[in-house]
Amino acid sequence: MACPVCFGGDDSVMRESLNAGIGVLMGVTAIVLAGFARFILLLARRSREQARVEAIRLKADATVRVTL
Repeated sequence: MACPVCFGGDDSVMRESLNAGIGVLMGVTAIVLAGFARFILLLARRSREQARVEAIRLKADATVRVTL
């Protein structure tokens, strides 16, 4: 047995409220997922930058050893 909202009742206020609640929940979920994606991209960018710095440091160390 379905509730009046699901069954197609005429209570438009309740239907609008349920739709607004669903929209809010979807919005919160989207914001949380976007936050995770941003954090993962931040970690990837930092990792790439650290690898670049480390490669430059290793190259500089090798150059110093060769010249000594």
